[in-house]
Amino acid sequence: MNQIDELRKEIDRIDSEIVRQLNKRIEVVLRIKECKKENQVPVEDVAREESILSNLKLGELDEEFVRDIYDVIFSYSKSKQRERQ
Repeated sequence: MNQIDELRKEIDRIDSEIVRQLNKRIEVVLRIKECKKENQVPVEDVAREESILSNLKLGELDEEFVRDIYDVIFSYSKSKQRERQ
């Protein structure tokens, strides 16, 4: 097996871990949904979103790239919170 194949396998493992972690995040989002519902708290919390973004360690990643990814994550999380049970 050549080096590219090995590196691609590593990317596959990382991608699987990303999806696994996103699923875990949504599980927590759904628990938050219940708390917000019980306490009549709005779904959207822009200050919290900004706090999350400001606490991320970007490493080699471009800030705009990370913000774009989190815009999708935040949007999906809010849509899951707005879903009826």
